[in-house]
Amino acid sequence: MKLWPLLSFLLIASQAALPGEGVAALRERGEDALASGLWEVAELRFSECLADPGLTADEKPQMAINLAESLIRGGKAAEALTLLDQSFLEKSAEVPFWKAQALAGMGRFADAAAMFSEVLLNPDAPHRAEAGFSQASLLLSLSKPDDALEVLKSLSLEDSPEISSRAKLLTVEILLDLGRTAEARETMPAAATLSTGDRPLGAFLEAHLMLAEGNFTEAAAAFQSLLSQPQGQSIARHHAAAAGLADALMATGDQEGAAKSLLVFVQEHPDSPLLDAMFNRLNQWLPEVPAAIDPILEQLAQWITPPESPALGAIAGSPPDADSAATSAWPTIRKSNDLLAFSVFTRAIGLHRMATPESRAEASRLMTRLRLDNPDHFLATRALYQTSRWLLDEGKIDRAMAVLDLLRDTAKSPILRGQAAFLEARTAYLEGNPELAIQLFDEAALALPDSSARTARLNAGIARLRSGNLKGVTLIQQDGRPDDAGLVADLTLERALATTPPSEARILIEEFLSQHPDHSRAAEARLAAAEAALAGTPPDLAFAKSQLDVLESEPDTALLPSRIAMARLRVADLAKDSLEAIRIARAILESHPQEPASAEAALTLGRNLFETKDYNPARLVLEKLAAADTDPGRAQAAWLLAARSAALVGTLSSKEEALVLFDKAIAADGPLGSIARLEKADHLIKNMYRFSEAAEFLRQWFDSLAKTDPLRLPAGLLLGQALYAQGATSPDSLKQALEIYDQLLPHAENHPALIHRLQYVRGLTLEQLPHETNPERKRDGQALNAYYSVLETPSLPTEWEYFELCGFKALSLLEKAERWPAAIAVAQKIASFKGPRAEEAANRADQLQLKHMIW
Repeated sequence: MKLWPLLSFLLIASQAALPGEGVAALRERGEDALASGLWEVAELRFSECLADPGLTADEKPQMAINLAESLIRGGKAAEALTLLDQSFLEKSAEVPFWKAQALAGMGRFADAAAMFSEVLLNPDAPHRAEAGFSQASLLLSLSKPDDALEVLKSLSLEDSPEISSRAKLLTVEILLDLGRTAEARETMPAAATLSTGDRPLGAFLEAHLMLAEGNFTEAAAAFQSLLSQPQGQSIARHHAAAAGLADALMATGDQEGAAKSLLVFVQEHPDSPLLDAMFNRLNQWLPEVPAAIDPILEQLAQWITPPESPALGAIAGSPPDADSAATSAWPTIRKSNDLLAFSVFTRAIGLHRMATPESRAEASRLMTRLRLDNPDHFLATRALYQTSRWLLDEGKIDRAMAVLDLLRDTAKSPILRGQAAFLEARTAYLEGNPELAIQLFDEAALALPDSSARTARLNAGIARLRSGNLKGVTLIQQDGRPDDAGLVADLTLERALATTPPSEARILIEEFLSQHPDHSRAAEARLAAAEAALAGTPPDLAFAKSQLDVLESEPDTALLPSRIAMARLRVADLAKDSLEAIRIARAILESHPQEPASAEAALTLGRNLFETKDYNPARLVLEKLAAADTDPGRAQAAWLLAARSAALVGTLSSKEEALVLFDKAIAADGPLGSIARLEKADHLIKNMYRFSEAAEFLRQWFDSLAKTDPLRLPAGLLLGQALYAQGATSPDSLKQALEIYDQLLPHAENHPALIHRLQYVRGLTLEQLPHETNPERKRDGQALNAYYSVLETPSLPTEWEYFELCGFKALSLLEKAERWPAAIAVAQKIASFKGPRAEEAANRADQLQLKHMIW
């Protein structure tokens, strides 16, 4: 066992305990630790400095700044931000810079960038240039490259040649990434103007500029020079030069030389941090159908070591020797081997392209080995994705979907999860399941980066249109660009139609109409704009109506008339014009009885008949719809509304029939089952006075609900009401009602209005219950406590009805007990809240004072 780590720790510990060490020494040691990257040690030293009584008031701010820097660099940005907010640092000029760094460390990039901007605008601010470079970096992270370029442009005008040239180099790097080669060349500073430290970066960017400009031979020479002279370069840039050399050789047409240069470099640097980029190139350069002996695949095979399979037997042992015999029975942890993983993955791709049964079987075995040997490697999930694609190509749909489901559940990369969802969505669509496809395309859109997300949203829109029997595009676009202007316009419209929320969709559709007013689908876009306006918050009825008026003035429109009629119906419905809504809905049912729009029209017709109190016709329409509708959610809504209509007709038979309709709504598959249960119980209590039946129905449901279920509150209130109503004939039901109300109190803990109602019904129940020790008396004292508890709030109530009901019930109990001073106090307390009945309470207080002469 090596002892030096332990000795180092003991040395540090003994140094921390040195007695009598002054602030200066602690500060020096802290600065040394900070310069050495020992953030924890620096934090400890600067903390000790701040706690030292010998620290002067003038030294304290700088020590705190040093501590804040240590915390930020040590990953404790939130603690640093708290420290920087201390009042004694208010006048420190460095605080804004370090606050911005702390915000960046907390992931609040936008806030940090804004604060760095303030520092950059102050010509006298410390660390001003660093603030600018940090701000540019954050803006890039926020996908705002143009804003980052503006910041760097301001830094490039600085008097300091070092700052100016560094800003220009970073500008060139961004412009190259954006493909703006001409601007990058114009910005590139001359090599002679660069500082010694910046020359390697300048040479690297110059090589990439030549590559982007098409000077491939010169670029190859420049990258080769960087490879042969690694001094002053970072490892990432040095290895990126190897990739650049391969790209330059490939661009000259020397594919064999490009691949060979990468393979040689990887052989020499098997732990390169850029293996992913290098193997991506090798993957792309593999032939579509590799030869039986391909140089790339042959080299990969040499890097693939035999799999580590355990020996057969009870214990997998090693050859017996002094060391292995003791350890062979213990499990070992395999270290992930990047070179092996990349080699296995890339060789599997190449073998699969050979398209022979043997090569494809070997490719599948390699992908399986990759997942088993390196389960935590990011290529393991990529191997799953590739396997699913192969299965789909082979027509093994069920196995492929199972793999994709697994990938969506286990992949750490959101992009890979999105790719899996996209592939599964495409398969679902082609298999005739548009609903699942839409769901998966939406899921992919949330996980994929911008361009791919737009494609996913576009496909979701197309799937929605097709599932609605509307004209859409002829193919699901997977990648690539359309090759004619008409298709570009079509895809622009599809993207607009797939956009959410409706307000954003409407903007995009209007832009489409302004750019393509004569497009063959302009009428469809106009209708979609009207529908988006109706779906907005709030709905724009005037705009929707104007678009529909334009559509109806164009007799040649190819749109389905029922869709226009449905939009008209929604306008009338949202405008609360029930008579017009009823007229349009009936017209739709007569003209388009077999179209999907007819079901929605029937529901709207029934609801508007209900709202105009035309209950019998409403019930007939809704029952017919509910019995035939294939949409369970809409059918359930129709059953529920039909039940309400029957309940309000008023005849005994219709009330009985309402119970049957409520039961159908409860049994239907949809989100309204709980509401139907509550309304059935309310109907039994208020309209039919069948309290026992209501209590039995509610008790069964109430007891089945989890203790934390929010439905226990409304169900319990109705159950208590049904039990309370039986109190005259069944005194025990009052106790049951009180038990229910007591169970409900915790549910209403954070809802004062519900507390008021519960205390009111608790008080009513307690007033009816005999006293526990004296059955001749009622529990008036407990009832008074329940009522008065709501008046003890220090703030104005959020509701007045039950609040004041409780107050006046408390007042009545006190008057009944002839406790006049207390009654006056309660009346005055009710009045002090200045609620709707405040004047009544004040008058009661005055009357009691006068009548009983209590001054």
